[in-house]
Amino acid sequence: MTTRTKIAGAVLGAAVAGALALVPLTDDHSGGDAENSNADSSGVVLGSSEKEAVPSFTATDWVSYGDRVAVVRVTAEHERRDPGEETGEETGEETGEETGEEEYLSRTVDLQVRELVWARSDAPALPSTVSFTVDGWQVKDGTKKELASPDTSRLEVGHDYVITFARFSDGAWSPLGSGGVLPYDHGRIGEGEFQGETVTADAYRSTWEERLVPGDEEPMAFRTAGKPATGVQGILRSATPDATAARYFALDPAARYEKVAGAGEPADTFCSVAAPLAVSEDSRLTPDELAAVLTDLAGLAGPGGKDDASALRTYATSLEAGAGDSASVDDTARKASAAGIERKCGTDVGELLPTDTEVDAEGGAGTDGGTKG
Repeated sequence: MTTRTKIAGAVLGAAVAGALALVPLTDDHSGGDAENSNADSSGVVLGSSEKEAVPSFTATDWVSYGDRVAVVRVTAEHERRDPGEETGEETGEETGEETGEEEYLSRTVDLQVRELVWARSDAPALPSTVSFTVDGWQVKDGTKKELASPDTSRLEVGHDYVITFARFSDGAWSPLGSGGVLPYDHGRIGEGEFQGETVTADAYRSTWEERLVPGDEEPMAFRTAGKPATGVQGILRSATPDATAARYFALDPAARYEKVAGAGEPADTFCSVAAPLAVSEDSRLTPDELAAVLTDLAGLAGPGGKDDASALRTYATSLEAGAGDSASVDDTARKASAAGIERKCGTDVGELLPTDTEVDAEGGAGTDGGTKG
């Protein structure tokens, strides 16, 4: 693995968070090459801003993908080499003197949980101590420099942090993502270590304020700067998780976000959802099943389909209330719904009635009287 690949991938243990709605703190023209990355006077090398696998910056992200939020202290750090990598004795004590090439030295940290702040309903219990991989060091020509990622804390020994944790599919606990780690020295969010430097809460808040994007949800780092951990608790208790994420809380955060993002699955469209209603499909739908499809279609009608959406919802409601009794459905809404589907998709849906009911042919709609006109 090249140094460039290692440094680009050294982001807070488990891979996390999608495209960020923030301006990166570095102008990464180098594509992640640590030699060309920004290094401050303290010797900290600021790496590139990488896309992560799960969003982690906003309250919605935290309650959609996080399991627990806690105040923690970093108690120890450990150098960790990749399996099979040469030791310092074999390479001249990590200097790369013979080739002049950069090396990346990985790091793990041990955290002690000091205070539990918030938990998702039915979330697993967080251990009292947690260890995981974080940004390490760049080694070149005998010089070892700390590596940090933009927009987050490096996690250094002796400092406190507020972290939103998630348990991933392998059972390991890790910060949800780079946006889920907030400095917390002296009981104030934003006070302490950030990007390898010591910052004040006011400076921390100003940094995030400069990077807000109008119209986007403000990051937790900005909303909570200067507050105690209870401020995080209050925000999360009133936050609403993404509706799709909430349906998949049984999955780990990465798999859950794939469901939300529709990764690997074609997005539903109005006409793809309406396709089973075609007379030619001969689908068998109960009143409740037809109502569910119509409700989904109402949600996909789009900004210009307000009238169609209203008709679809009205007809769906009458189907649920009438339990298959054709005399109970809203006939005006039914006809408008059928016309709307045919206009949008060119699909012949016939009478748009249930095709699988418990009412016999003499008593009502019948089992064969549905969408076949």
